[in-house]
Amino acid sequence: MIENRQKTARMLGWAGLIPFAALAVTAVIGAPESVQQLLIGYAVAILAFLAGSLWAGALERPADAPASLIASNLLLLAALPALLMPLSAAAGWLALMFALHLAAEWRWVLTGHPGWYRRLRLMLSGIAIALLLVAAMGGSANG
Repeated sequence: MIENRQKTARMLGWAGLIPFAALAVTAVIGAPESVQQLLIGYAVAILAFLAGSLWAGALERPADAPASLIASNLLLLAALPALLMPLSAAAGWLALMFALHLAAEWRWVLTGHPGWYRRLRLMLSGIAIALLLVAAMGGSANG
């Protein structure tokens, strides 16, 4: 059962990168703004989903300070303006938010998880950040 859960987590994690790759492509080729905004919205939604890991980590360690709870809310609130920014600024800003989330998650949550999951989270976040940076550069070149 555990192996099946690991396989599902890996599959969903890698599939979740498809919209990030699509955002990078749309930025480079200059796709319609509505498509770009939809993909920026997806990135914000994923960041909101990931912020839940900081809450889960705080709930697993009730003796720790509430810093991870506060960080999760601040990261999401800081990410919301990306929905109103031009593509290059939004993608760059979200890359920073994902990097900050990864640092917070590594600090407060991932140390208690198995190695396969820590490696997966590091790879997925790293690739998402790289794709957001490609989108930022592509959007800047086309805008």
